[in-house]
Amino acid sequence: MSNKELATRKTKSFEIFDKIAGTYDLLNHILSFGIDIYWRKVVIANLPKREKLQCLDLACGTGDLTIALARAKNVESVTGIDLSKGMIEIGKKKIVAKKLDKKAKMHIGDGVEIPAADETFDVTSVSFGIRNFPDFKKSLQNMYRVIRPGGRSFVLEFSIPKNFLFRGIYFFYFRYLLPFVGNLISKHKDAYTYLNQTVEDFPYGQEFADEMTKAGFKNVRFITLTFGIATLYIGEK
Repeated sequence: MSNKELATRKTKSFEIFDKIAGTYDLLNHILSFGIDIYWRKVVIANLPKREKLQCLDLACGTGDLTIALARAKNVESVTGIDLSKGMIEIGKKKIVAKKLDKKAKMHIGDGVEIPAADETFDVTSVSFGIRNFPDFKKSLQNMYRVIRPGGRSFVLEFSIPKNFLFRGIYFFYFRYLLPFVGNLISKHKDAYTYLNQTVEDFPYGQEFADEMTKAGFKNVRFITLTFGIATLYIGEK
């Protein structure tokens, strides 16, 4: 798939997620070997150290990070938004099942434009979603816009390991094994092939941190996770 084709497909990536919503959670945990649970805990450990945080979780999918945020003791409320109706419907059921519906809510919403007034939230977050946005730079600008002074934004995203040996294993897994298993179980012809290509096409490390700085964030830093498979980016206002 060419870069132009990939960019075009990102404008309707929510349609892919609608189609794979039913198997998304199962595949997510299988293909990540459950490491994604630890990665979300790192996000929670880096929340601002003050009470009654109001959070906005972008591209929330089926709500795993939304739920993790809602469970944090110093979080008062969480709003999760996503353009995929199928993912949102599953997420809403999970929130009710976990008895977090008084603290967390989810609805259809665009993670690029972010339909919220300036300085509405203390925290904005997006986990494994921003690389699928058609304009991630605009999303970063809006993430900065909607947090209050002293607020913090988190971007959790896949990255590429620097170690030569681990990098080779990583590419084999992401280019061949993951698309094969993902497409087979989800019964989608190329959803997981597309998702892998968006990882390799997306900036990571210092390059992405620099984009956060350009968007207005200060004290931008990043934490590499699990040999560099994923990276957590943190920026403040």
